[in-house]
Amino acid sequence: MDARREGIEDQPDTHANLPHRVEAAAALNRLGHALVGHRAEPTVLLRIADAAQALAARIEQAPVRERGMEVGGSPRFLQAVTEHRPLGDLVGDGAFLDMFEDSPVSGSANPLSIGLKIRQDGEQAVGVVTLERGWEGAPGRSHGGIVASCVDETLGGLLPILGEMAFTGELTLRYEGPCPMGVPLAFRAWLDHRDGRKLHLRCIGSADEVVFVRASAVFITVDLERFRTR
Repeated sequence: MDARREGIEDQPDTHANLPHRVEAAAALNRLGHALVGHRAEPTVLLRIADAAQALAARIEQAPVRERGMEVGGSPRFLQAVTEHRPLGDLVGDGAFLDMFEDSPVSGSANPLSIGLKIRQDGEQAVGVVTLERGWEGAPGRSHGGIVASCVDETLGGLLPILGEMAFTGELTLRYEGPCPMGVPLAFRAWLDHRDGRKLHLRCIGSADEVVFVRASAVFITVDLERFRTR
Protein backbone atom coordinates (compact mmCIF):
# COMPACT_ATOMS: atom_id res chain seq x y z
CA MET A 1 0.00 0.00 0.00
CA ASP A 2 1.15 3.54 -0.78
CA ALA A 3 2.51 4.99 2.50
CA ARG A 4 0.59 8.24 2.04
CA ARG A 5 -2.67 6.26 2.04
CA GLU A 6 -2.04 4.15 5.15
CA GLY A 7 -4.75 4.63 7.75
CA ILE A 8 -6.99 6.73 5.53
CA GLU A 9 -9.81 4.19 5.90
CA ASP A 10 -9.99 4.76 9.66
CA GLN A 11 -9.86 8.55 9.60
CA PRO A 12 -13.00 10.65 10.09
CA ASP A 13 -14.26 12.82 7.23
CA THR A 14 -12.70 16.07 8.43
CA HIS A 15 -11.27 19.06 6.63
CA ALA A 16 -7.82 17.59 7.29
CA ASN A 17 -8.65 14.88 4.71
CA LEU A 18 -9.28 17.44 1.98
CA PRO A 19 -6.00 16.68 0.12
CA HIS A 20 -7.08 13.05 -0.25
CA ARG A 21 -10.51 14.10 -1.49
CA VAL A 22 -8.88 16.40 -4.04
CA GLU A 23 -6.56 13.62 -5.23
CA ALA A 24 -9.42 11.16 -5.65
CA ALA A 25 -11.58 13.76 -7.40
CA ALA A 26 -8.81 14.62 -9.88
CA ALA A 27 -8.30 10.96 -10.75
CA LEU A 28 -12.02 10.33 -11.29
CA ASN A 29 -12.35 13.51 -13.33
CA ARG A 30 -9.48 12.42 -15.59
CA LEU A 31 -11.05 8.97 -15.94
CA GLY A 32 -14.40 10.46 -16.96
CA HIS A 33 -12.89 12.56 -19.73
CA ALA A 34 -10.79 9.59 -20.88
CA LEU A 35 -13.93 7.44 -21.21
CA VAL A 36 -15.61 10.09 -23.32
CA GLY A 37 -12.61 10.96 -25.47
CA HIS A 38 -11.20 7.48 -26.21
CA ARG A 39 -12.36 4.01 -27.28
CA ALA A 40 -11.58 1.79 -24.29
CA GLU A 41 -11.42 -2.00 -24.62
CA PRO A 42 -14.45 -3.91 -23.24
CA THR A 43 -12.29 -5.67 -20.64
CA VAL A 44 -11.10 -2.31 -19.31
CA LEU A 45 -14.66 -0.97 -19.19
CA LEU A 46 -15.81 -4.02 -17.22
CA ARG A 47 -12.94 -3.58 -14.74
CA ILE A 48 -13.91 0.05 -14.26
CA ALA A 49 -17.57 -0.83 -13.73
CA ASP A 50 -16.81 -3.58 -11.19
CA ALA A 51 -14.31 -1.47 -9.24
CA ALA A 52 -16.55 1.61 -9.25
CA GLN A 53 -19.59 -0.34 -8.01
CA ALA A 54 -17.60 -1.98 -5.23
CA LEU A 55 -15.99 1.26 -4.06
CA ALA A 56 -19.29 3.17 -4.24
CA ALA A 57 -21.01 0.52 -2.11
CA ARG A 58 -18.22 0.81 0.49
CA ILE A 59 -18.32 4.60 0.60
CA GLU A 60 -22.12 4.62 0.89
CA GLN A 61 -21.78 2.78 4.21
CA ALA A 62 -19.84 5.72 5.68
CA PRO A 63 -21.54 8.62 7.52
CA VAL A 64 -23.34 11.16 5.34
CA ARG A 65 -21.56 14.49 5.04
CA GLU A 66 -23.21 17.58 6.49
CA ARG A 67 -22.65 20.03 3.62
CA GLY A 68 -24.16 23.01 5.47
CA MET A 69 -21.60 22.68 8.24
CA GLU A 70 -18.76 22.30 5.75
CA VAL A 71 -19.73 25.41 3.80
CA GLY A 72 -19.66 27.31 7.08
CA GLY A 73 -16.19 25.91 7.64
CA SER A 74 -14.70 27.64 4.61
CA PRO A 75 -11.70 29.56 6.06
CA ARG A 76 -12.50 32.90 4.38
CA PHE A 77 -16.22 32.60 5.08
CA LEU A 78 -15.56 31.67 8.72
CA GLN A 79 -13.12 34.55 9.14
CA ALA A 80 -15.61 37.03 7.72
CA VAL A 81 -18.31 35.79 10.09
CA THR A 82 -16.23 35.59 13.28
CA GLU A 83 -14.32 38.85 12.73
CA HIS A 84 -17.29 40.81 11.37
CA ARG A 85 -15.30 41.68 8.24
CA PRO A 86 -16.54 42.02 4.65
CA LEU A 87 -15.62 39.05 2.48
CA GLY A 88 -14.01 41.49 0.08
CA ASP A 89 -11.34 42.34 2.66
CA LEU A 90 -10.16 38.72 2.64
CA VAL A 91 -9.64 38.26 -1.10
CA GLY A 92 -6.21 39.01 -2.54
CA ASP A 93 -6.04 40.59 -5.99
CA GLY A 94 -4.84 37.98 -8.48
CA ALA A 95 -5.33 35.06 -6.08
CA PHE A 96 -7.60 32.17 -7.00
CA LEU A 97 -10.81 32.01 -4.96
CA ASP A 98 -11.50 28.50 -3.63
CA MET A 99 -14.38 29.22 -1.27
CA PHE A 100 -16.21 25.89 -1.60
CA GLU A 101 -14.14 22.87 -2.63
CA ASP A 102 -17.22 20.77 -3.51
CA SER A 103 -18.64 23.13 -6.12
CA PRO A 104 -19.66 21.17 -9.25
CA VAL A 105 -18.19 23.96 -11.37
CA SER A 106 -14.99 25.07 -9.61
CA GLY A 107 -14.55 22.71 -6.66
CA SER A 108 -11.20 20.92 -6.50
CA ALA A 109 -12.68 18.11 -4.36
CA ASN A 110 -15.66 17.37 -6.63
CA PRO A 111 -14.98 14.65 -9.24
CA LEU A 112 -17.73 16.15 -11.43
CA SER A 113 -16.16 19.63 -11.38
CA ILE A 114 -15.81 21.50 -14.65
CA GLY A 115 -12.48 22.80 -13.36
CA LEU A 116 -13.10 26.55 -13.51
CA LYS A 117 -10.64 28.64 -11.48
CA ILE A 118 -11.62 32.15 -10.40
CA ARG A 119 -9.30 35.02 -9.48
CA GLN A 120 -9.70 38.69 -8.65
CA ASP A 121 -8.65 41.39 -11.10
CA GLY A 122 -9.26 44.72 -9.40
CA GLU A 123 -13.03 44.98 -8.92
CA GLN A 124 -13.74 42.18 -11.37
CA ALA A 125 -13.72 38.38 -11.21
CA VAL A 126 -12.07 36.31 -13.93
CA GLY A 127 -12.84 32.61 -14.39
CA VAL A 128 -10.39 30.54 -16.44
CA VAL A 129 -10.77 26.98 -17.72
CA THR A 130 -9.88 24.70 -20.60
CA LEU A 131 -12.85 22.44 -21.31
CA GLU A 132 -12.13 18.75 -21.94
CA ARG A 133 -13.97 16.13 -23.98
CA GLY A 134 -16.53 15.31 -21.29
CA TRP A 135 -18.06 18.77 -21.74
CA GLU A 136 -18.48 18.52 -25.53
CA GLY A 137 -21.87 19.41 -27.04
CA ALA A 138 -21.86 19.71 -30.82
CA PRO A 139 -18.74 18.05 -32.28
CA GLY A 140 -15.71 20.11 -31.37
CA ARG A 141 -17.74 22.66 -29.38
CA SER A 142 -18.42 23.06 -25.68
CA HIS A 143 -21.93 22.31 -24.41
CA GLY A 144 -24.00 25.48 -23.92
CA GLY A 145 -25.11 24.39 -20.46
CA ILE A 146 -21.50 24.03 -19.36
CA VAL A 147 -20.79 27.53 -20.66
CA ALA A 148 -23.78 28.85 -18.69
CA SER A 149 -22.49 27.14 -15.53
CA CYS A 150 -19.09 28.80 -15.96
CA VAL A 151 -20.80 32.18 -16.37
CA ASP A 152 -22.92 31.69 -13.24
CA GLU A 153 -19.94 30.50 -11.19
CA THR A 154 -17.79 33.45 -12.27
CA LEU A 155 -20.59 35.81 -11.30
CA GLY A 156 -20.69 34.03 -7.94
CA GLY A 157 -16.93 34.51 -7.64
CA LEU A 158 -17.51 38.24 -7.95
CA LEU A 159 -19.52 38.27 -4.71
CA PRO A 160 -16.62 37.97 -2.21
CA ILE A 161 -14.83 40.73 -4.12
CA LEU A 162 -17.90 42.92 -3.61
CA GLY A 163 -18.11 41.82 0.03
CA GLU A 164 -21.53 40.22 -0.42
CA MET A 165 -23.33 36.91 0.03
CA ALA A 166 -26.05 36.47 -2.61
CA PHE A 167 -27.93 33.96 -4.77
CA THR A 168 -28.81 33.97 -8.46
CA GLY A 169 -32.24 35.51 -9.10
CA GLU A 170 -32.06 35.85 -12.88
CA LEU A 171 -29.50 34.91 -15.52
CA THR A 172 -29.74 35.83 -19.22
CA LEU A 173 -27.21 34.67 -21.80
CA ARG A 174 -26.62 35.53 -25.43
CA TYR A 175 -24.41 33.06 -27.28
CA GLU A 176 -22.52 35.06 -29.91
CA GLY A 177 -20.44 32.21 -31.30
CA PRO A 178 -19.35 28.61 -30.66
CA CYS A 179 -17.29 27.96 -27.54
CA PRO A 180 -14.18 25.96 -28.50
CA MET A 181 -12.77 22.90 -26.75
CA GLY A 182 -9.21 22.36 -25.56
CA VAL A 183 -8.17 26.03 -25.48
CA PRO A 184 -8.03 28.47 -22.55
CA LEU A 185 -11.31 30.28 -21.93
CA ALA A 186 -11.76 33.45 -19.87
CA PHE A 187 -14.98 34.59 -18.21
CA ARG A 188 -14.91 38.16 -16.85
CA ALA A 189 -17.63 39.44 -14.48
CA TRP A 190 -18.30 42.88 -12.99
CA LEU A 191 -20.94 44.88 -11.12
CA ASP A 192 -23.11 47.04 -13.36
CA HIS A 193 -25.18 48.68 -10.60
CA ARG A 194 -27.02 48.06 -7.34
CA ASP A 195 -30.71 48.41 -6.61
CA GLY A 196 -31.40 47.73 -2.95
CA ARG A 197 -30.73 44.05 -2.34
CA LYS A 198 -30.40 43.45 -6.08
CA LEU A 199 -26.96 43.30 -7.68
CA HIS A 200 -27.07 43.79 -11.45
CA LEU A 201 -24.05 41.97 -12.85
CA ARG A 202 -22.54 41.37 -16.27
CA CYS A 203 -20.17 38.77 -17.68
CA ILE A 204 -18.49 37.96 -21.00
CA GLY A 205 -16.79 34.74 -22.06
CA SER A 206 -13.98 34.77 -24.62
CA ALA A 207 -11.31 32.62 -26.24
CA ASP A 208 -8.26 34.31 -27.72
CA GLU A 209 -10.05 37.64 -27.04
CA VAL A 210 -13.00 36.62 -29.26
CA VAL A 211 -16.26 36.86 -27.28
CA PHE A 212 -18.56 33.83 -27.57
CA VAL A 213 -21.09 34.66 -24.81
CA ARG A 214 -22.45 37.74 -23.05
CA ALA A 215 -24.57 37.59 -19.93
CA SER A 216 -26.51 39.78 -17.54
CA ALA A 217 -27.73 38.68 -14.13
CA VAL A 218 -29.56 39.79 -11.02
CA PHE A 219 -28.27 38.44 -7.72
CA ILE A 220 -30.15 38.91 -4.43
CA THR A 221 -27.97 39.71 -1.43
CA VAL A 222 -28.19 37.90 1.91
CA ASP A 223 -27.18 39.67 5.12
CA LEU A 224 -24.00 38.05 6.47
CA GLU A 225 -25.28 38.73 9.99
CA ARG A 226 -27.64 35.77 9.53
CA PHE A 227 -24.61 33.46 9.69
CA ARG A 228 -23.10 35.00 12.81
CA THR A 229 -23.58 33.50 16.24
CA ARG A 230 -25.81 35.64 18.40
